[in-house]
Amino acid sequence: MGVQVFTDLLIWQRARKWSKAIFRHTLTDKFARDRRLVEQINDSSESVMSNIAEGFGRGTQGEFIQFLGYALGSLNETQSHLAAAYDREYLPRENFASLFGEGTEIRKMTVSFITSMVMPGSGVKNVKKLTNHAFDVWELYERVTGKPRPEHAPRPTVVK
Repeated sequence: MGVQVFTDLLIWQRARKWSKAIFRHTLTDKFARDRRLVEQINDSSESVMSNIAEGFGRGTQGEFIQFLGYALGSLNETQSHLAAAYDREYLPRENFASLFGEGTEIRKMTVSFITSMVMPGSGVKNVKKLTNHAFDVWELYERVTGKPRPEHAPRPTVVK
């Protein structure tokens, strides 16, 4: 039948479990005293699952893909915070490696999910193709003047 709610998505489930594991580590005495890092790492790890959920609820697959991109950005931010926690000796090597590795697995799953949606024959039918500014300007020129663009004008390609 397919996914009906965002909580059915395996990437959301893994992101939630990852965020929870990170939160548990921030409760240790040494880590907990660094309130700024604790807040940043918990916010960014939660943002991964939140962006997946928000994108799912946006209504279009194009927006969903966009929010999955935001989730990947938050995932990278979290991994950076994990590195800082390791460098400050709040996390032992094994815990750092495990949490960082899980983030990498979630990234791989998310990228694969995005790729499957944009492949020919996938569910994405009308993803807006982005164009560069020059293309838009020349298109406007042709529309307003009724003349084709000059021969010497570059013919920009559509950015995918």
